Amino acid sequence: MTSEQRTILSVLRQAKDEGSKVGGILDELGMSRKEQGRMRRLLESMVEEGLVEKVGRGTYGVPAKARKKQRRSTPNSTPRTSPRTQDKTPNAPTGGPHCEGRIRVHPAGYGFVVREDGQEDVFVPAKYRGSALDGDRVSLYTWEGFKGTEGRVEEVLDRGRAKLTGLLEKSGSSIFLTPDDPRIATDFGRVTVEGGPGDAHFGECVVLEITQYPDRVRPHLAGRVVKVLGAPDDPRTEIQKIIICADIPYELPDEVLALADGIRQELQPEDVVDRIDLRDRDFLTIDPETARDFDDAICIEDGPRGGPRVWVAVADVSHYVQPGDAMDTEAQIRGVSVYLPDQVIPMLPMKISAGICSLNPHVDRCAMVACLDYDAKLVLRETSFSAAVIQSSDRLDYPGVAAALSGDFRGPRLKYRKWESNLRRMHDLAQTLRRRRRKRGTLELEIPEAKVILDADNPLLVRDVVRSKGTEGVKEAYQLVEEFMIAANEAVGGFFTKRGLDTVWRIHAQPKEQRVEELAEILSAFGIYVDVEEALEPIGMKRVLDQVNKLPSGPALSFLVLRSLTQAIYDTGNVGHFGLASKEYLHFTSPIRRYPDLLVHRLMKMQLHKEGKASGGGGKWKRPLKDELQELAAACSSHERRAVEAEREAVAMYRAYVMREHVGEEFEGRVTGVTHFGAFVEIDAPFVEGLVKLDALGDDQFEFDPVLLKLSGKRTGFTVSLGDTVNVVVQNVSVALKRIEFGLSMSEEEMEIAASRATKLGARGRPRKAPGGTRSHRKGKTERKSGGKSGGRPKSGSAVNHRGVSRKKSGGKASKPKGVSSGKPGKKPRRKKR
Repeated sequence: MTSEQRTILSVLRQAKDEGSKVGGILDELGMSRKEQGRMRRLLESMVEEGLVEKVGRGTYGVPAKARKKQRRSTPNSTPRTSPRTQDKTPNAPTGGPHCEGRIRVHPAGYGFVVREDGQEDVFVPAKYRGSALDGDRVSLYTWEGFKGTEGRVEEVLDRGRAKLTGLLEKSGSSIFLTPDDPRIATDFGRVTVEGGPGDAHFGECVVLEITQYPDRVRPHLAGRVVKVLGAPDDPRTEIQKIIICADIPYELPDEVLALADGIRQELQPEDVVDRIDLRDRDFLTIDPETARDFDDAICIEDGPRGGPRVWVAVADVSHYVQPGDAMDTEAQIRGVSVYLPDQVIPMLPMKISAGICSLNPHVDRCAMVACLDYDAKLVLRETSFSAAVIQSSDRLDYPGVAAALSGDFRGPRLKYRKWESNLRRMHDLAQTLRRRRRKRGTLELEIPEAKVILDADNPLLVRDVVRSKGTEGVKEAYQLVEEFMIAANEAVGGFFTKRGLDTVWRIHAQPKEQRVEELAEILSAFGIYVDVEEALEPIGMKRVLDQVNKLPSGPALSFLVLRSLTQAIYDTGNVGHFGLASKEYLHFTSPIRRYPDLLVHRLMKMQLHKEGKASGGGGKWKRPLKDELQELAAACSSHERRAVEAEREAVAMYRAYVMREHVGEEFEGRVTGVTHFGAFVEIDAPFVEGLVKLDALGDDQFEFDPVLLKLSGKRTGFTVSLGDTVNVVVQNVSVALKRIEFGLSMSEEEMEIAASRATKLGARGRPRKAPGGTRSHRKGKTERKSGGKSGGRPKSGSAVNHRGVSRKKSGGKASKPKGVSSGKPGKKPRRKKR
């Protein structure tokens, strides 16, 4: 019996003799009514197995014999698997039914709690969330639910947010805030403003400090105005909102700035003590064109093993940031630097990150270096590590390196000619290392990222939104640096493993088997066979990706593969890195912008001092306990997630901002996601993604196929499938909500043609093949095991968790009209506004 069946039986036992209808079961499990069809099919299969019986029209219950047995064994008792019981349930998760963690709330009301004990996230139905707000630390009672561990909030331990942003408004004598966060707006509507508007004007965006949190007695929010942000839809206002809502520390404390000001910006004689001198080597930094801090440099030369020797030098931040001082404390609080399109919020003061620590050209700098010696067959034979003093010979950028490797030395690229031989040698070795990583199973997910190009003088002017790492040449330039950084990180991991030392690892655990099974079911509809057991290893998952990348819908399906994987985190327990197919991996190469790298530097220096090697003063610190490292690692993981979410929201805001000028214009794009509420379409120029809602598809009713990932019109037979090329019109844009809405560009005549084609299919109603694959038939019905983009209970971290709305039901035929086609999208000239 499956866990799903056990959970359903627990609900039916609670209903006793009268049984329960499908809707009642869904309500009891906190599930959406859109799961009604799937639940009915599951109940019918349980009837066939004899686990359940029909006790009335549309009503199900446990078999009569089971009811008698239940009455004899547990009279007048509540089933132990009921969410309402306070006893330990037979199906409680390992570790007990009680746990603590941070809750992430969806606008629809439900949430997911990231457990502090490291176990799988807990799904919390809306009715069991209590007064918990997004980001709160809560205590939970858990049980095994329909799709995994579910829970009920028992207590809010700590509030996760102290401030809200929104529009200050007035109605009569009442002053209130219309919150930006839809999760707050859905639960509480308007938020009462206490103490008046202050310096703010009505209609402006403000920051509200919460003075009253909801509880059972007073289920309301209230607060006071503490800051005026400015006009709505101004990108500067929206960026401030993102920073404040993410609770990202912005201003550096005075004591931190004073400490940084006291550090000299040139090396002193005492700084080079206990270091090897590598100032005669040709180190090169290669970074983005806009980079201001340079934390790594590479040197390649002839080595003693018949092949090249590569030096990877990394800024020695630990020389200036001492454990427990003001800069170190602030760096712990920040965890990482946050890179937004219009600014950088640094982990360290600029005098440190872009000054004395940055490996700027032609100046002496302290560094930690990894020495990698390869043989004639380019196999790594020996590694060594030390503190050093270096001098970068030049500052190069990725486009420049790409041009040099292609033989283009025109104009400002002329300086690259001096380094052509070094760059080609680095490139050849990097490509060899990359081929070997692919062979061992490294996953290369082609998930394009957006790069926002702003006007240098006018922050209100967005020049463009483009794909980052656009050309193949620039990609190879990035790969050149990436390969040597990975090699250095793995070598340092081996340093700690060989000595049995505690450190902070960068781990990426094996995916959950259930997630891979769900992925296999979807990919089977596209003609891709997934051996689940094999795909639990990197090389097996790589074979899946290789098949995916051959399909026209490959980029969209790659995102589904990504969702099936776990999230990389920092931890003191090493389980390897699944995505890199690496057994020993950590972060060593970016201490200017990541706190875990700084910790690794300190731990390495301590050991180098113990072994009598150049350590740059590594003997002055006391080694932290493993529990202390684990606490720091967990905090760094949390800060990293916070930064990634803020960076993603900022890009989404600018994407919406740039599309304001294109409302009414037509673009050609590709369908990158299909859900029960519409289809997501990505266009190339500008590089943005928008949603085509069901009502923007016409007057037809649409049925969502969770396996083929397509929407089919009941009357017209019109279909929209993953990977389709479509023409869309920009209908609506909201900068504050970071939302772009498209409409499908089809005339009435085209819709009539689609209906005519569907009519010719007659009663057969056979669906078209999915782009790049065939449909998987299973005795007339196809069923998916879980949610995510394809419906059902949403998963933690999935795209659907942020885009869920009600589903329209229908069914019908399938054919493709003139407006939709499968294949690679070409360029489409924009039409005039309609």
